[in-house]
Amino acid sequence: MKQEKDFERQAATILKYLRSDMRYDLEKIPRPFFIELTGSPSAGKTTVITELDKFFRRQGFRVWRPQEGAEVIRHIPRTTPDYNTRTGLYALSILLDESYRHGYDIIIFDRAVFDAYGWMMYWEGKGLLTPEQRMIFQQFFLSDFWVHKIDMAYFMISSPEVAMQRELKIALSSKLGETTNPATVKTLVDRYMAAYTQLSPRFPQLRLMDTTHLGEQEMVAQVATEILDAMESKALQNSR
Repeated sequence: MKQEKDFERQAATILKYLRSDMRYDLEKIPRPFFIELTGSPSAGKTTVITELDKFFRRQGFRVWRPQEGAEVIRHIPRTTPDYNTRTGLYALSILLDESYRHGYDIIIFDRAVFDAYGWMMYWEGKGLLTPEQRMIFQQFFLSDFWVHKIDMAYFMISSPEVAMQRELKIALSSKLGETTNPATVKTLVDRYMAAYTQLSPRFPQLRLMDTTHLGEQEMVAQVATEILDAMESKALQNSR
């Protein structure tokens, strides 16, 4: 029967084979470039994400666009802060996990930690969070342990009138949702603008983009230009 030292010797041999700088050292194989897009309904977020995903994949990048939290978290009603806490945690778990893996070059979030920050302002306005509770949640989601892993983040907004036109353009029904109605869109636009004012001095990777007067091609080109510039700058800096 094998002795303890034999088990340890075999384990050491296997680990020596598996453990290499090329596999474990984040300096040698960089983490993915993380992008987050969030904002008010029908501001063009999904259009931009779809085109970014298509462009980068066709250029040879390994790209992942995780499913939006709203499509995953359906067992919690959208009438409580629990909902946006859970969708924020869903995105955060992906951000943390993929920061230590090398499976993708680019990950594009359809709402992540900056989104959770903005929604806590919304719930305070609804009277379902106290100012102290709102601040605790916001500080958690934008913790220095992980928020700087988001390389670029966009708050995309649009006027309620244009948002409703976009929302109903190809809809099968004119019935509006809980967050896709003019009053709520207006409230959310105000929240995202306030969040940007608060956060932009601290987070230079954050952008506010009003798409009210932009066509689809214009908004896609603007975001792509800024993201490519930021990625190229990081690549050149890290290659020196």
